[in-house]
Amino acid sequence: MSFYNFVMGLFRVISKVFYKYEVIGAENIPDEGNLIIAANHKSNIDPIFIGAAIKNRKLAPIGKKELFNIKPIGYILKKLNGISINREKPDVSTIKNILRAVKDGYVVGIFPEGTRIKEPGFGDAKAGLAMFAIKSKAMVVPISIITNYKLLNKVTIYIDKPITFEEYYKEKLTSQDYERLSQNVLEVIKENYYIYSGNK
Repeated sequence: MSFYNFVMGLFRVISKVFYKYEVIGAENIPDEGNLIIAANHKSNIDPIFIGAAIKNRKLAPIGKKELFNIKPIGYILKKLNGISINREKPDVSTIKNILRAVKDGYVVGIFPEGTRIKEPGFGDAKAGLAMFAIKSKAMVVPISIITNYKLLNKVTIYIDKPITFEEYYKEKLTSQDYERLSQNVLEVIKENYYIYSGNK
């Protein structure tokens, strides 16, 4: 068994033993093709819930560069195909690494808001999600993580159908355009979050 499969198996054990864990829409993750998954982000445990939900593809999570400097977290992230990013100003090599990972068949995981949103509600989406999706010609699958994060309580992972930005592949887009398109994905995540949390 590879290190990757071992860790993802551990994520599934943690999710199912310590929470009432449910995945809805797993069939919406395509078995092949360029793909990015986008999810809301309120807790450091979110990557565990996402990793436990994606079984048919290998993930390449994006994490802030500070995490990669913490031992043994940095070591584990690298073994899990993790990509380090400077959230304030991603450099060219980071952007190339992300695009290469998508084109190599990895499912890149992105939090559209760019950071954890600790207070109730959602933040604003950053330009990165749409930019990476369009430049790599990847579909985006919106994922809503619905939970209060308390042990033994319900965790629902709602996986929606893929969104394509194909109509924008040949367009010349501004940062504002990318932010708007990223926000459109976040709105889908928000809508499903509120529906399945009972807070419509």
